[in-house]
Amino acid sequence: MKAKLLIITNDIFDISAKDFTEILEIGAKNDLEIELREADEVKRTDVTEAEIIFGWPNKNLLPEAKNLKWIQLPSAGADSYADSALYYNPDFILTNSSGVYGKAIAEHVLGMIFAYSRNLQQYAYQKQKRNWQRLDPRPGLFNSTVAVLGFGDIGQTVAQRVKDFGADVLVVKRTMCEKPTYVDKIYLTDQLLTVLKLADYVILTLPSTPATQGIIGEAELKIMNDNAFLVNIGRGSLIDQAALIRALKTDSIAGAGLDVTTPEPLPVDSELWDLDNVILTSHSSGFEPGNDSRRYQLFKHNLLKYLAGEPLNNQVSFNLKY
Repeated sequence: MKAKLLIITNDIFDISAKDFTEILEIGAKNDLEIELREADEVKRTDVTEAEIIFGWPNKNLLPEAKNLKWIQLPSAGADSYADSALYYNPDFILTNSSGVYGKAIAEHVLGMIFAYSRNLQQYAYQKQKRNWQRLDPRPGLFNSTVAVLGFGDIGQTVAQRVKDFGADVLVVKRTMCEKPTYVDKIYLTDQLLTVLKLADYVILTLPSTPATQGIIGEAELKIMNDNAFLVNIGRGSLIDQAALIRALKTDSIAGAGLDVTTPEPLPVDSELWDLDNVILTSHSSGFEPGNDSRRYQLFKHNLLKYLAGEPLNNQVSFNLKY
């Protein structure tokens, strides 16, 4: 019986005809059956019979998937799948698409910072009212202090970009590593409060794990400078959202740029919608036209390694949840 590869596409993840043809050729050479399904067309047997899945399968079906040995997620975040109890096979492998999104997300972070520092959102409000009025400038990135929490592909790319604009870059991470030239200093997580006191901009690029949930809460917000701007492109669970709303309403911090919230979609009655010092985007920071091609190349490289019996790249730790 042939091993099966199931590719599950949806409105934010697709595979081109050219790339699918290449996968079919790889499958034919390796006795691998390929199935391509839209998410709403996936049948129970598609999942339970698959050995490999590229996509986001229905998690409720995973415990029944006795043949399943490997899932490659199209996302960098893996928190909702990083539970070994979901899988039948004890040696199951989960990989993600880390490395695909760093450049797009870094541009989104810069966009939020510039929208804040150059008053672009306020000018957009004024345009709606046909109000021609100059607004007081805010500190930009040059000579500012930027704290980057998390130092994976996204955090590293963000750090490089803000350094290019002349910022002092402070990184907060779980374990110590060699300091790259574009970082001024690395701190461990237990030194977070020290870093927050210094930062003009705080950028969250962390995954959602038991250790990172609520990492920015009441105490952290109180210690931040009143001119600090907080950007979250990680997960909404990183921030105590009620505490953030209080800080924003009382101007304890200057503002926030949020691409992620709790929950998502953000409820229409959330106070975040009404706050002028908040920039909101709908978990879209990683989107750009080239994503499908980059995700495919990463998967193809891993598929060839899998078929050759070699260790896969981007393996997710079930203990660390990323």
